Amino acid sequence: MNMSNISMFYERLSQFADNIKIVDTHEHLNPHRNFVGEKPDVLCDYLSHYITSDLQSAGMSRQELDIARDCNIDINERFALLEPWLSKVRNTSYYRSLEICAKRVHGIAGISPDTIGELNSKFIKAASCKDYGSYIMKDLCNIEVSLNDNWEDDMRLSTTELFAPVWQPVTYLNYTEKDDDPCAQAIDLKIEDLTLDEYCEHYRQHFLKQISEGAKALKIPVAYTRPLYFEDVDYVEAKVLFSETARSQAPFPKKLQDYMMHYILKTAEESSFVIQIHTGLQEGMGNNLENSNPMLLRELFAKYPDLTFDLFHTGYPYERELAVLVKYHANVYVDFCWSHLISPFAARNAFYEMLDILPYTKIFGFGGDYIFYDGVVGHLTLCKQNICTVLAQKISNGEFDIELAETILQAVLRDNAKKVFKL
Repeated sequence: MNMSNISMFYERLSQFADNIKIVDTHEHLNPHRNFVGEKPDVLCDYLSHYITSDLQSAGMSRQELDIARDCNIDINERFALLEPWLSKVRNTSYYRSLEICAKRVHGIAGISPDTIGELNSKFIKAASCKDYGSYIMKDLCNIEVSLNDNWEDDMRLSTTELFAPVWQPVTYLNYTEKDDDPCAQAIDLKIEDLTLDEYCEHYRQHFLKQISEGAKALKIPVAYTRPLYFEDVDYVEAKVLFSETARSQAPFPKKLQDYMMHYILKTAEESSFVIQIHTGLQEGMGNNLENSNPMLLRELFAKYPDLTFDLFHTGYPYERELAVLVKYHANVYVDFCWSHLISPFAARNAFYEMLDILPYTKIFGFGGDYIFYDGVVGHLTLCKQNICTVLAQKISNGEFDIELAETILQAVLRDNAKKVFKL
């Protein structure tokens, strides 16, 4: 392998990638607010997720994390508490992404006791500007549009020049009258007064309303709470289960959830819609990884051939199983959202291998999957490094020529998603 050739190809591909107007397949960003906490604070944003899993895995307590994220406490005092734990995770890709954010967005090299004060001051000043989100997404990242799941029910409120909204219909899988669930508030049903047919029709009308107001996909995140296997449940059995559950106002049993998931998929199929499904690693601590094995979904792909399934996170650590599913089914795609951040090494290997076995049109290369704007910069940097490294290696190995590599780069960062999501 000629390393000088790889470097030359990598530089050319990197320049090409920087000129692509990217379609970002997955974010959790607030379209109308530039920061996570009650006021701009770099630790409140940077410790809002991902790195917190590394810190807790290293032994940091939830109480200590809460103090580190409290923007009403002096930043130096909080960093003194954080730094001993941060020193244990400086090897991780979650941490690496934050250092990229600090340098590329704020011009601060390294996150340390010596730099945290200046970093916070620059973050506060930047995030206080009205156009900060646009600066991050458009100017620094060259993202044309992001598919954004910000947990809102109002698609019109979620649609901006930066974002196309994604809707989570999962409240209908296990409806409860919860004050903290925007979708439950929007539904505002008394299910004890409804039949199963009336409940399903209410969902159908809600779904059609979301489409008319701009929703581009449905997001199914239920692998955090239950397995991804949804069995076929007889209508008569589901009707009885719904009646019993509605009267008692108990949680929906699994079979009723399964019935509703199939109803959601059937309804979406009538509109040839896109379903985004969380597979693989779950964010946070103490989750059940077995729930999220993409192989649990395999029967759905043949049952709903007019649906498009976008499988998130390369299914990590089930990347090969997911790749085979994508190969077997024309309506199934692999999405690298979050993946370059979980493990750049694993993402590179997966991308290299998937280019051997999949049409490149089946791959979505980037979704930031962050809840704070700076994070998108860090993740996109890792993503471009990964994709360009793999393509440069394949050119050097004689597998591709530069023209095919650039075609693939354009496709996985923009064209594939733009076509599939009809953007």
